[in-house]
Amino acid sequence: MKISVIGAGNVGASIAYALAMRGVCDEIALVDIFGDVARAKAIDIAQAGCVFCGCLSTAGGDDFALIEASDIVVVTAGSPRKEGQTREDLLLKNAQVVKQTAQNIAKFAPNAIVIIVTNPLDVMVWTVLRYSGFDRSRVIGMAGELDSARCRYEIASLKDISAKDVSAKVLGAHNDKMIVSAKNLNQNLSPLELEKIKQETKTGGAKIVKLLGTSAYYAPAAAVVKMCEAIKNNSDEILAASVILSDELACGRLVKLSKSGLKEILPLNLEGEELDELEASEAEISANIRFLKENLA
Repeated sequence: MKISVIGAGNVGASIAYALAMRGVCDEIALVDIFGDVARAKAIDIAQAGCVFCGCLSTAGGDDFALIEASDIVVVTAGSPRKEGQTREDLLLKNAQVVKQTAQNIAKFAPNAIVIIVTNPLDVMVWTVLRYSGFDRSRVIGMAGELDSARCRYEIASLKDISAKDVSAKVLGAHNDKMIVSAKNLNQNLSPLELEKIKQETKTGGAKIVKLLGTSAYYAPAAAVVKMCEAIKNNSDEILAASVILSDELACGRLVKLSKSGLKEILPLNLEGEELDELEASEAEISANIRFLKENLA
């Protein structure tokens, strides 16, 4: 299996390294506008593999031809979120980068499955679909698994238990309107505990940005690798991911992935106020997509 990562910054390099250490693929390509950075990190990752006697082939540079014959292409290219900046602030700036990236993926890796990490995530999933021309089953956003991991972390911390004993899936938009529902948690929480977990999960990324000055990268990388493994193994594992739902909507759902990409979207198990919240956030995503349709040159 060959996996290519577009963007060799903190997130992209962490993804490539995690893929290598878990032995997910035989070949990794890193592509970045700063070609020497991508080359250096590709060599470093290959040498890390040699520590464990791995036989991984890596390449890096600024030429999109490096992604030829990729089974999966991961898109991290774009500007990271800064403190005080919302994901939506990044919209038009990152959409232009992702548009060009999608066109290059279609040119050099036309049979690949694309996993999008660039924010604002749900809108960027639509952007890749629009400008790659791929079937919607091959365009998937990494968000839900990251948000779900943050939720598990918060519950484990609150209850002073191992995260291994916590199951949590977060649905909806990858922003402050994500849906943390008691129906998708395996822990019994009081109303006050649930509200605390909701708030801590929704601000999980912002807390790291405040401390670090830039977005998180280890947990996002782990979430991408989990999705890649599910695709490689034709897993029936239920994951949370952003998927295309209509011409003007991509949003987080519970899904199953396979070697062909999106295998199944599971039915929603939300009701009442949670459904209302989901519909409101989806309306916001759709509005941003319509904005890009009108303004993205």
